[in-house]
Amino acid sequence: MARAQVAGAIIVDQLRDRIVSGLYLGHWQPGERLPSIRDIAEAENVDRKTAAAAYRRLQGEGLVRVRARSGVYLRAEPGRDPGIQPLHRLYRRWLEHTYEGARALGLDTLSILEILDAVAAVEERRIPVVEADWTQAESLAHELRDRLHVRTVPLLPGDLRLDDPVVVHAPFIITTPYLRGKLGRTVGERPVIELILSRSFIQELRERLTSGSALVVTPTGAVAEQVRLAFARGQIADGQAGPRVVVAGERGKLLELSRDSTCVFLWPGTPSWVAQELESRDCVLPGQFISDESLARVRLAILDTALHEMADRDGFSKSSAAAPRGRAAAGPGIPVRS
Repeated sequence: MARAQVAGAIIVDQLRDRIVSGLYLGHWQPGERLPSIRDIAEAENVDRKTAAAAYRRLQGEGLVRVRARSGVYLRAEPGRDPGIQPLHRLYRRWLEHTYEGARALGLDTLSILEILDAVAAVEERRIPVVEADWTQAESLAHELRDRLHVRTVPLLPGDLRLDDPVVVHAPFIITTPYLRGKLGRTVGERPVIELILSRSFIQELRERLTSGSALVVTPTGAVAEQVRLAFARGQIADGQAGPRVVVAGERGKLLELSRDSTCVFLWPGTPSWVAQELESRDCVLPGQFISDESLARVRLAILDTALHEMADRDGFSKSSAAAPRGRAAAGPGIPVRS
């Protein structure tokens, strides 16, 4: 028994030295599979129980991992252990990319923290979302809050005043192409982000039109007119007859038209009671209304604002190039307010 213990201790020391030197010389990589228990037993001229016990002791030291029916593996690098939670791995990956990019630009940890603090401060401020129709403004503001976690405030054009605290402290203004040219001086020198419709939203509407008789329900008459005009111009479904359009408030007409409609498409901003009233029909309420490109422009505007304000405050731009203003221009696509 004593001889077996001595032999086991010797093998443990030999294995440890072999593994450590292999790691140091780059012969083995963290997470790599090691020789099997049988191979070690044959190489060291001991029985398999002794070799297995040696590996178990090294596992207790954290040098290896013994996996049943799989083999023995070198420990993973710190933070990459298979037992670590997936969320932690995602955080670590983000930190790696952030630090690698920052170091490449010559930024130290304090500079990174300063930038993140500036971005967080911008995200805490209220961002006006301006539309001519209140239900649309509220719908857009709600989706932006849900998808970007920003503090949006729905406003009508008449609510915009240069002395309003919301406008005074707003990092930028969000609207649609329909209103961009009408805001004029009411937004001062603040950048304006234009939102456009999601391509998936338009695609889903087109598919519904080809499947049979469709009815589009809008929150207000103003939105209904814009939808009809967009169809008449071929901006939504080129070559297809436009669907019947009805305002949610016209309950009698809504119920009548829905009876012979194969699909009822609910425009964003439509009251929730419509779906409840027509629960026996095939009602479609798209989950997303705003395009990913628009969301990217809002995120970019937040970053730009943070960098410009840092530059104005302490000359940050001397060491880092701040992104220019005016990058919030609307891209190609169909305007949100249709």
